[in-house]
Amino acid sequence: MENNKNISPLITLISLLGVMGLLCLIMFFFPAKGIQIGSSSMQFPTINDFFVPDLEEDSLSKMENDLAELFDSTIVVSQIDSTVIQYKLDSLKRFRQSLQLNDKGKSDMHRFFAALDNAKKKKVRIMHYGDSQIEADRITSYLRNELQKKFGGYGTGLFPIIQVAPKMSVNTEYSDNWKRYPGFGRKDSTVKHMKYGALMAFCRYTPIPQTNIINDSIMIEGWLKIRKPRASYGRTKTYSQLKIFLSNSHANIRYKISADGVDVVKGIISANTPFQTLKANFATTPEEIIVTFNGNDSPDIYGISLEGNTGIVMDNIPLRGSSGTIFTKQDATLLSNMYANLSPKLILMEFGGNTIPYIKTDKAAIDYGRWFKSQINFMKKRNPNAAIIVIGPGDMSIKEGTEFITYPHLENVRDAMKDAAISSGCVFWDMYEVMGGKNSMPKWVNAEPSLASSDYIHFSPKGAKKIAEEFNVKLFEMYNEYKGIKTKSQKSKVDSSQSSVNSLQIKNKNVEL
Repeated sequence: MENNKNISPLITLISLLGVMGLLCLIMFFFPAKGIQIGSSSMQFPTINDFFVPDLEEDSLSKMENDLAELFDSTIVVSQIDSTVIQYKLDSLKRFRQSLQLNDKGKSDMHRFFAALDNAKKKKVRIMHYGDSQIEADRITSYLRNELQKKFGGYGTGLFPIIQVAPKMSVNTEYSDNWKRYPGFGRKDSTVKHMKYGALMAFCRYTPIPQTNIINDSIMIEGWLKIRKPRASYGRTKTYSQLKIFLSNSHANIRYKISADGVDVVKGIISANTPFQTLKANFATTPEEIIVTFNGNDSPDIYGISLEGNTGIVMDNIPLRGSSGTIFTKQDATLLSNMYANLSPKLILMEFGGNTIPYIKTDKAAIDYGRWFKSQINFMKKRNPNAAIIVIGPGDMSIKEGTEFITYPHLENVRDAMKDAAISSGCVFWDMYEVMGGKNSMPKWVNAEPSLASSDYIHFSPKGAKKIAEEFNVKLFEMYNEYKGIKTKSQKSKVDSSQSSVNSLQIKNKNVEL
């Protein structure tokens, strides 16, 4: 006890400084990425982690590159007034968050907007393809509701009998003999073809026959019940038409569609019938629809659609695990027939996220972009009257030391997708920049309420809605611009016509004189 009292403050200070010095030495020499010990990694903060503050603003070199896009000049940044720099960077940010396109893309979008203006008389279908970011009708549901409020339309659009992630906008029950056969990922080995349809999967209530000989002594029934969704936007709870897309039955099948206990449609699907659509119309939205099939075999059911008679029909088509490179692998004839029946006027392709963890080089990102471009061109060929908007990946984080940072080649993948989209005459929307760009995902995760999940990849429901709101704003900005151009063009025609009338009157007056 007596010895402790004799320790001077100077010795205490020297001891503390010594410990701090030792820690600084460890931080200086310790590898930034840690030391790998078997399957584990030992981490220690670096000097930069400890002493250097996070830089929220772009570096000077990045600023120069960004400004070069707008100034088209080699002028030195330091020679430009700071207010001009900020204005230009703000302009660049707005540009990157807008819908980016060339003249061909603009022409296709104007055709889509013209269809919107006619939606009170005809259906306008929008197909939203994506990866797991859009599962459970996320993002799509908000866009569908906003478009249906503006241009009319009802129903939830296309959905499979068996859903990987159930949607709030669909309330179904089905017999337990149904099975889903996906056309991507882990495919069932009993499927010997690539006829999966527009949802890239089909469902059956009997196993796939391995021969053309069907046991006609066994009758099998499969059924599906559709009820009004309990929790969804109001317009998805109302619909006046049911469609069932199918083909590939090896035997005659009886079917019946009833609404609230009353038979609406019934008939026979003939064996080996090519792609066809069953339809049922309702004067008012039924509380319950029951669809039954009965026969020795099952058709391949490519999807069910609930729609109104006019207005917007918007499909949510999540392809879990897909990087958007599966379209060219599908049977082109079946897809062409189904797309011709659906007649979409706009297709959204929201992909990229599933490929980013596996991209390790710049070349790999460029190769992915080329592959993705082939998918775009495949879709354009089968949907010549549809505009296509490619939605790039949002920010995704990987943990490095104690920090979550953007995947190293994410921006390369984004750039490759943008080049693929615009060079193909499509539109590109940069979700990464909308989120805030590099290292923005942690801010979404840590927001109150949280806008992204703890995997630092997927949006939370609130985050999905926020992204949908941002996209909707940009879509309507372009639509309003189109309306302005159209109004100006019509006014110009009226002025030109009036000028011709005035000129004719002057000429007639001169003749009279």
